[in-house]
Amino acid sequence: MIPLYELAMKRGWRCECCGLPGYDLQRHHCFIHRMKGKPELDDERNIQIVCAPCHRKKANSRENRCKFWQVQLKRYPDLREWYDGLPLKCLEYFE
Repeated sequence: MIPLYELAMKRGWRCECCGLPGYDLQRHHCFIHRMKGKPELDDERNIQIVCAPCHRKKANSRENRCKFWQVQLKRYPDLREWYDGLPLKCLEYFE
């Protein structure tokens, strides 16, 4: 798993939910929440950098996940293949 500071630096030290510069940034498993025994969910394609208030209030909304899906598609052209290849039974789609 890529360290939080490295990912935040790569993505501009801003909350990817509200867009504000953050000092208390956190890692959010956006599309599929973290599960014990599933390290593939810690992939940076699934990680959104969010501030603490957004993590509590907005990050789990469908609206946020759909918006972030579009952002991640631009960053990672193989996002759909990665997502479809996850060994999970029920996948939600964000397009």
